[in-house]
Amino acid sequence: MSKTHPGLDIVSNFYTSDKSESIRKLFDKGYIIIKNNISFAKCEELITSLNGIRNKYPYHIESSNTYAGVFRSPFIFFNSYRDLMLNSIIHSHLKEIFPCKYQLHLNRCVENKPNKIAATVEWHRDIPYIHTPNSYPLSISALTFLSPSKATQIELLLDSHIKHFYSLGDADVLSLNPKPGDTILFDSNLIHRTLPTVSSVYYNLYMFSSPIIKPVVDYSSESVKKLISSIPYRLEEVFKLIGYEFLVPRDDLEYMNNKQNT
Repeated sequence: MSKTHPGLDIVSNFYTSDKSESIRKLFDKGYIIIKNNISFAKCEELITSLNGIRNKYPYHIESSNTYAGVFRSPFIFFNSYRDLMLNSIIHSHLKEIFPCKYQLHLNRCVENKPNKIAATVEWHRDIPYIHTPNSYPLSISALTFLSPSKATQIELLLDSHIKHFYSLGDADVLSLNPKPGDTILFDSNLIHRTLPTVSSVYYNLYMFSSPIIKPVVDYSSESVKKLISSIPYRLEEVFKLIGYEFLVPRDDLEYMNNKQNT
């Protein structure tokens, strides 16, 4: 074959390369569980840190039903959330899943309380408007559970990421009660929901996606860059994962200037 675009080689190598057992399972079943991914002490630190942004607009809106229980982008403010965002075990899996780079798509921590049910109790996909299944994930959700619970915390609709993408009524339900520190790593197309609770529980979500998918927030405003930079902890790693290199050029001149400088 004549000279080809380097992207073709990357994609071909991804398809033919051997995958670890855990990644083969994730591609097949849509999820894996990483047990004891972080310590119980780290879980408690993550929960306690949230008080620093409680009722701080726009990062937490207690009165909102649409965003009930949601703390947005806590990695901006707390070292503990940056450590979890950059967790080496999670990223060892992501590097195997995404052959052509990936970026942060979303970060939020959810507080589910008995007297105010979190918005995540409805069945949903983390990327709800993708209208077709993919042979391999374009987005991965890393949901880490922070609280002990005697009851089921989450339910998954099995095979809803591919086989039952449209036929949701044919999917079996898997009920899970992960322990504090467990992370469920799953295809963001897999339908799931959290459940009402008798005691307050917390779980943190990081989503990572192929750069072809627009992130929920790109963190490119000068104000948020300044806010992120006010905490120097692991700052270079954070900025790289945010994916500023993938921001869409505003015109052809900017596009060509970017290309010329790389």
